Amino acid sequence: MHLRPATPNPRPSRGPLFLLTMTETNDQALAQEAVETNATAEQEPTTTQEEAPPGEIEAIEAEAAPANEASDEPAPEEEQAVEEPPMAASALPFAAALEAKNPVEGKVIGWNKGGFHIASDGVTAFCPRSLMELGNRPKPPSHYVNNTYAFHVLEIKEAGRRIVLTRRPAIRSERRQALDGIRAKQESREPVTGKVTSVTEFGAFVDLGGGLGGLVHRTQISRTRNGEPADLVKVGQQVEALVTKVETKNGKRSARISLSMKALEADPWKETAKGFSAGDQFKGKVVRHCEFGFFVELAPGLDGLVHTSQLPIGKSMSHPAFAAGEEIEGWIVKVAPKRRRIALSLREVPASDPWKDLGKQYVEGAEVEGKVEQVSRFGIFVELEPGLTGLLPMSAVKLPEGGLARRTYPPGREIKVVIESIDRKRRRLGLAPPGSQLVGTKTDYRKYRQRQKESSGLNVMAAAFAKLQQPK
Repeated sequence: MHLRPATPNPRPSRGPLFLLTMTETNDQALAQEAVETNATAEQEPTTTQEEAPPGEIEAIEAEAAPANEASDEPAPEEEQAVEEPPMAASALPFAAALEAKNPVEGKVIGWNKGGFHIASDGVTAFCPRSLMELGNRPKPPSHYVNNTYAFHVLEIKEAGRRIVLTRRPAIRSERRQALDGIRAKQESREPVTGKVTSVTEFGAFVDLGGGLGGLVHRTQISRTRNGEPADLVKVGQQVEALVTKVETKNGKRSARISLSMKALEADPWKETAKGFSAGDQFKGKVVRHCEFGFFVELAPGLDGLVHTSQLPIGKSMSHPAFAAGEEIEGWIVKVAPKRRRIALSLREVPASDPWKDLGKQYVEGAEVEGKVEQVSRFGIFVELEPGLTGLLPMSAVKLPEGGLARRTYPPGREIKVVIESIDRKRRRLGLAPPGSQLVGTKTDYRKYRQRQKESSGLNVMAAAFAKLQQPK
């Protein structure tokens, strides 16, 4: 570009006239010509701006304008603004939901390795697989496809062209509401309904809805039916139960719920148990064994316990007659309705308490016959009659050389013993081998004290009578 100086004017010069201000962005050629122009202007007289031909000024401005527009470098200290693209109109409802933390409804229309494609309000969004459930354990993709769920907007990217959703907040909210409903029913003892999802050896798991599940322990399935849980309930079966407990953890509510189906059945202890009394005979079926005995079903939902100490003498729990399912007969020892317990015995139970009339038949020093009940490390228990058992200390037992007490005195063997002591308060009988000479027994001591009292009483009375006979 070439710049020409203004036409000489005979009038006095007012100094050089610069018609164009150059910027630092012009190229070197343009700057050089500007310097030459200034130098010429100092030597030749110049005209003023007012007298310059208008057409020439316009030509210079028009010629300089493209040089300014062609500059591709920003001016110093001039910031270059970066404008974000406007958000797509279809994403605006999701942006509002994100800001307000409101849920949006979406239908699962497909899936890939990373997650699920969600159709919501005419827009296709994405939900990672790990955000479809709590605990990072999503179900198989087929479980979700074509189903509609509540989602929350996690983030919006690329001006609304990519929307990421999550189900976790909605699931938590749904579970909180469902758990509040479960707790309300627990307090009001209102039954809940659900579907059995699985059955194990210790009970049945029930889906209560809202992402909550409960366990019906095997002991809480039925009062009237006995057996394995798999024989009592089936997967897919609709059941009704009462909520017995909602466990808590670290002060927070948890979804671990205990249920009872048998709580909705009639309680046999209120009516049926009234037909059983201590001393009555019973007939029932062995239903299950435990460490300290076995249970016998007396009536539907009513079981009694035969303790190991109440087995027939000489028999153990492993005897075939006591296997589960076998019918047995025995006697009722005690009925405790408040504790919901019935004690049973396979040994004859006395019609009355033998300790009440003990002194008439059994006295210290008397020799009696009994039956070996069991042998322990500290002695031999001998049954004198039903309900009356004494202990023969091992220190008093005479055994043959090399003999063992268990072999010498097997359960059921009849032997003779001597009653050494009677403790009515503690209900204990001390026994001794036959032929033992008891010296200074409690009975002898009581007789001696009684004689002393009688003798002392007579002496006092005689002295008083003699004193009255003395003259005053």
